[in-house]
Amino acid sequence: MKELNSRAQGEVTIREALNELDLWGARERFSLTEHEDTHGNKVMLIKDWREVLNKVGDNQCLIQSLKDSPYYKNFADRSSIWETRLSTLDLCLQQLNLIQRKWVYLEPIFSRGALPSEESRFQAVSNDFR
Repeated sequence: MKELNSRAQGEVTIREALNELDLWGARERFSLTEHEDTHGNKVMLIKDWREVLNKVGDNQCLIQSLKDSPYYKNFADRSSIWETRLSTLDLCLQQLNLIQRKWVYLEPIFSRGALPSEESRFQAVSNDFR
């Protein structure tokens, strides 16, 4: 009975953790801020990057901790899906953060006419970013 009870509690804990990840994935939204470029156009930018990246990291740690459970085997497929999603999300968010920071820095420079030979190239990238 003790073994059965222990197993049931372990599986409930894993199931609840994965359900929380499902809820987080369904409801989580970026916190956006309105940014005005040098031409007065509005661009929505992601703010609170640290919070977003920390939450993804916390969820990755959660998945890793679930793997240490002796009852993990029954949830390995579902957990693996989340592991892949979180890894991809982390990589994409870090790249997007870098791109956003560079765009915010470079947009005023190119809008003022600096480096006219590169302006058309930047405008193409800027349009993709927007």
